[in-house]
Amino acid sequence: MILQSRFYKTKKLLLVEDCEPVRASVKGMLQQIGFEQITAVADASAGLLQAQKQQFDFILADFQLGDGKDGSQFFTELKLQGWLKPGACYAIMSAEPVRQPVHGVLAGQPDCYLLKPFSYVELEKKLAKAFQTSVALRKIYQAAAASDYEAALAHADEVVKQYPALTLQTLRLKAEVMLAAGDSPAALTLYQYVCQQRDFSWARLGQAIALLQLARFDEAFTQLQALVKHEEVRPEALAYLVELALVQGELAEAKDWVLELLRYNATDNVYQQYYGNLLHLIADDAAATAYWQKLLQQYRFSAFDHIEPYLALSRSQLRAAQGADLAGYKQLLKQFFDTLQSVPLKLLNAQGAQQQNILLAHGYLLQGDGAKSEALLAEVSAADTGLPINSMLDLVWYHFACNETKTATELLQRANTVADELSQSGQGLARLLVKQFTKILSDSNQQLRQWQQQGEQQLQANKPKAALQALRSAFLLCPGHGATALNLVQVLAMLPGHKALKPLASAVLQLLNSKALTSKERSRLATLTDSLPELYLD
Repeated sequence: MILQSRFYKTKKLLLVEDCEPVRASVKGMLQQIGFEQITAVADASAGLLQAQKQQFDFILADFQLGDGKDGSQFFTELKLQGWLKPGACYAIMSAEPVRQPVHGVLAGQPDCYLLKPFSYVELEKKLAKAFQTSVALRKIYQAAAASDYEAALAHADEVVKQYPALTLQTLRLKAEVMLAAGDSPAALTLYQYVCQQRDFSWARLGQAIALLQLARFDEAFTQLQALVKHEEVRPEALAYLVELALVQGELAEAKDWVLELLRYNATDNVYQQYYGNLLHLIADDAAATAYWQKLLQQYRFSAFDHIEPYLALSRSQLRAAQGADLAGYKQLLKQFFDTLQSVPLKLLNAQGAQQQNILLAHGYLLQGDGAKSEALLAEVSAADTGLPINSMLDLVWYHFACNETKTATELLQRANTVADELSQSGQGLARLLVKQFTKILSDSNQQLRQWQQQGEQQLQANKPKAALQALRSAFLLCPGHGATALNLVQVLAMLPGHKALKPLASAVLQLLNSKALTSKERSRLATLTDSLPELYLD
């Protein structure tokens, strides 16, 4: 054995294997090696539950996990949720050779791969070497995580001196640190140097990424087009063709590349989101809505279920309700609430609950329940959890609806900053989403003023029906605008009571009665309320 049994005795290990006999066999090997604190589960869902409860020093997962996530997806989910202990050793077992990622070692990848069948001696050797490598490279990862790229590069040079056997792995990591630091020329030079020694696919891909960062788009495209033909690097090459198309504003082309990626791995929720968002960006909202619905039907309650399709679909339903006529409004708003309330509990972690609450708060605002809306937003504000870019924009949209322009502007600026950071790390879609939303917000603000002016003009001309149409549209867009709401009550007081208008009247009155109005506004509201048809006051 490479490491002593007493080393393993104090380490916690999570074993994820769907085949019970194999699970028992591997557990026996682990005990023979010296592990005593072993948690063995049958699928990814159970593994995630255990990882949420406690941190493990070693995780050993099968690649094929039945109906659950595979070993690579399980690893990605652990990273996303923050449940992977820093310095933990992650190993994947497989009965067949597994394609290993070609780029992204800096972001973290499985530490080793085991081809079944294996002996306990082979298992210990793999785990020990992976652990020792992890320890040797740890300072590089820690410095890079702290954005201290100069220190990370210095640590990399030290590793090359101290551990010659790790030279190639360290150079690969060093080049990615250079890319992260924005030193694309140095990264390109290093990748070219490696390729001169030997034609590694990861180094060729690295060259293409560096060329992309240097805005040498034609050269990057040529490199990536060539790499797409090679199976071992095809997914990464496709991913960077997506980013290249986004940088150049070729959204339809980016969508086609994403579709190629999804043909390769249909359950990749990152590119599922890319595809749906790109459909919105090219203004094919009907196709986007149909796509989100398809994802819900296909993966609901499976291990591949994800919160974003629920949020994206409800987002579309909310916007549709805000623009709907009287006949369609009630049903669309009901669909919005039904979609959000159908989110499985397993998806409502701290971040997921925040994302859901922002949208629910907007829905309750439209219904006139300002107290419930504010309570949900208070929960969001109290939670110390970062939000994905789409949910940051949901929050901006909510504050716009509350007529809180200053807050909305500040949040939009923050979203722009986050989008720029994501763009620099190769996630260009975020910047496009913020750009599109900014235009929607500007157009909505202009449209709101037009409706408000039209409503006031029609009121002065004693044309309540025409005023109702404009002011109702303005209210649905910005329920928190007090003057609009008061004018809407005045219109409702001028018209005969109508059952279809009762929910609108109720929402307006509820919101106004919960708002901090001036004494003049409060007096006007009381006078108008006395003039309303009895139907609206029940």
